[in-house]
Amino acid sequence: MLIVAGIDVGSGSAKALLLREDGRVLGRAEGKTKADFDAIARDVRDRALAAAGLQGSDVAYTTTTGLGRYAVRFRDIQVTEITAAARGAWVSAPEAGWVLDIGAQSTRAIRLRDNGKVKDFHCNEKCAAGGGAFLVRAAKYLEIPLDTMGTRSLESKGGKPISSVCAVLAESEIINHVSDGIAIEDIVRGLHDSMAERAFGQLKKVGLAGTIALVGGVMVQQGMVEAAKRKFGVPVIVPEFPQYVCALGAATLGLQRAKKRLAEQAAAAAG
Repeated sequence: MLIVAGIDVGSGSAKALLLREDGRVLGRAEGKTKADFDAIARDVRDRALAAAGLQGSDVAYTTTTGLGRYAVRFRDIQVTEITAAARGAWVSAPEAGWVLDIGAQSTRAIRLRDNGKVKDFHCNEKCAAGGGAFLVRAAKYLEIPLDTMGTRSLESKGGKPISSVCAVLAESEIINHVSDGIAIEDIVRGLHDSMAERAFGQLKKVGLAGTIALVGGVMVQQGMVEAAKRKFGVPVIVPEFPQYVCALGAATLGLQRAKKRLAEQAAAAAG
C-alpha cells in the first residue's frame, strides 16, 4: 500500500505528515523552522518516520508546501500553501465551503469548489499583526507562556480592544494596556478579537456565506477559535490537528500524483 509524505515548511514551523493510501495518517512531527529549510524538512520527516516505525525508503512520494517548499531537495513536487490548505481542509472537513488559514506570518481566506479545489482566495501578508508571530511577541510582552494564551482568553469577562492594524503600533498598545493595569486575560481576548476582525475582512472578500474550516497553527488556541465564532456568524469547524492541515493537503495531492505515476509505469511496462 502506498505511503506518501506531505511537508509544510512554514515561516514559523515545519510539519511533516505520513499518509497511507487508505487515508490513514501514520505519523506526524513538527519543529521550529530554521534557515536551512532542507535540513528542517529532513528532520521533521525523519521524526515522523520514526514515530510510524518506517524508513525513508517506505515513502513513495514527497510533496512540499510553505515558504521553504522549493528548498527541499528530496521533494518530488511542490504546491502552494493555498492549494495545500484547500485540499487539506476539504479532506478534514468536507462540509466546509470556506477556509481560514492563519500561519505565523500570513492569513489566507479561501473559497472552495465542491471538489476541494480553490475557487477564490485572498491573502494578507503586509503586516505581521494578522499572523501567529504577532501572538508570539505579545506573549513575550505579557510575560506568559504562548501555549496558555488560548485558555486565558476564555477567562476574560470582556476583552480590551487592540485597535492598531500595524504590528509595531499594536505592540505599543499592548504595553500601554499592561501599564494601565488591564487584566492579561482581557488583553489576550482583545488580541484574538482583533485578529478575527482582520480575518473577517478577508473572508468577506471571498464571499463567506456558510460553514468554514479554521486551520493553521493559531487555531490550536481555543480563544482564537471562540473569537472567530463570535465574529463570523457561520458554522465553524476546527480539524483535530489544525496545524497539520497544509501538510495533509500536500500529502493528499502527492498521493494522487504517486498513483498516476504508478499507472503510467504499469502502462509503459505492458506496452
